[in-house]
Amino acid sequence: MRRDRKSFAHANGGKARRFDDAGKGNLFLALVPEHDVALQAAEIGRAVLQRHALSTGSRPHNRMHVSLNAVGKNADFPEDIVFAVSAAMATVKAAPFEVTFDRVMHIASAVVLANAVRSEEIMDLHVQLAKEMWAVGLTFSYNPRFLPHMTLLDDASPVAEHRLVAPVSWIAREFVLIRSVTGKSGYDFIDRWPLLE
Repeated sequence: MRRDRKSFAHANGGKARRFDDAGKGNLFLALVPEHDVALQAAEIGRAVLQRHALSTGSRPHNRMHVSLNAVGKNADFPEDIVFAVSAAMATVKAAPFEVTFDRVMHIASAVVLANAVRSEEIMDLHVQLAKEMWAVGLTFSYNPRFLPHMTLLDDASPVAEHRLVAPVSWIAREFVLIRSVTGKSGYDFIDRWPLLE
């Protein structure tokens, strides 16, 4: 039975439930840019890497994404969780929207693409996904200060925030369930759901 959504904001004291950090497989929901946009982002990452002489490599284009919600980490492929997530996400209703990043900035230990103005559409989707996961009893991630971004490279060295000459932009028409595995260069795309008009 689905839970009363009005209770979502008060679930667990308003905090997302914690999920198991053990395991090499990481499941998460995300937006994935179009191929040309992913190549553009990867090129920006390489340029930042060279300009600032950073020690870590930039992410390849096939790992470019905008994380929406974490699902959890597991040692093995969690078929029951994937089935539950897929069922919950099938009820999500959201229209396609534009994703735009106009600057490079440093967040925690990563260099990312972001925007000075937080996308209301991405934030609304983030909240809706968390609600759907909570409603069926899944672990969920919800952050009212969620800042949409696309990671270019992982490096603790500070990089000054600066605007791009041309923004990175595309129309998001779907969101996907991704599994990343430690030691594997690419992602496994488990399921996807269209954003419909």
